[in-house]
Amino acid sequence: MKLLLRPLVALGTLAIAASSFGWIDTGHMIVAAIAEDRLDKKAYEECQRLLAIGGTEKSKRFVAASCWADDTKDKETGPWHYIDLPFRTDGKPTTTKPDEHNVVWAINHFSDILKDKSKPDAERSDARRYLIHFVGDLHQPLHAVSKESDEYPTGDRGGNDVKISTGDLFTTMERPPTNLHFLWDMGGGIFMPGAFSRPLDRIGEAKVHIQAQQLTSQYPPTAFKEQVKDLDPMDWAQESASTARNIVYTVKTGGEIDVAYITIAKNIAGQRAVLAGYRLAALLNKLVGGKV
Repeated sequence: MKLLLRPLVALGTLAIAASSFGWIDTGHMIVAAIAEDRLDKKAYEECQRLLAIGGTEKSKRFVAASCWADDTKDKETGPWHYIDLPFRTDGKPTTTKPDEHNVVWAINHFSDILKDKSKPDAERSDARRYLIHFVGDLHQPLHAVSKESDEYPTGDRGGNDVKISTGDLFTTMERPPTNLHFLWDMGGGIFMPGAFSRPLDRIGEAKVHIQAQQLTSQYPPTAFKEQVKDLDPMDWAQESASTARNIVYTVKTGGEIDVAYITIAKNIAGQRAVLAGYRLAALLNKLVGGKV
């Protein structure tokens, strides 16, 4: 618990704009930067080669490519960003189940494509873009649960239906968070919307890497022990779901968010994002790099 409550290093003053994507673009790019710094030579070169194929002008480089899956999200691919593991707190049985094609399925599916060198490069290139995003998504606690209740018998859509009030905690934002899911997409405030504009220039990319390094200095690989080596997406989902049940949903009656809750949210979000970056690097090194 001491690790969970340690304050994060300051991430600096961030520009603000409205957004609604998981971990926010800022968070996804930081996860990608953490991973990029830990790729072995073979994995880095192969990822760079594939990135030159397809995508968009905003997603040609490794870090910015982490946002491509949100840029291209549609009705079919939307469910690939989360897994609704249902739970209740009133002792009643759950009645829903996750979509078959969920984020765990997607990570396994696109891992198989990326490692298969007989597949067309265009297909493998998109698979890599999906993976860099979905690994990040699955480490956001509310991308792994849906809370059922009498009020929401089919689930609360990962906290999207849980209304909150943040008082004067985010007064500088044009549109402060009004639901629990969006607050956690922001990492409690460490991943502010609009912090970096895409396409990233060299200065913007350097700033992303600096913030990534600040987080990894706070949470080095040794802080996670054997967790870094766990590359089973269902294990990641269960971790996120447990965090959501035990920490995320401990909001006050009436949805009032206070400084104590925000402090915990920032620390948990920071840890989850850093762990996602470490695991993403390990996964890519395994799939296309020189490590077995």
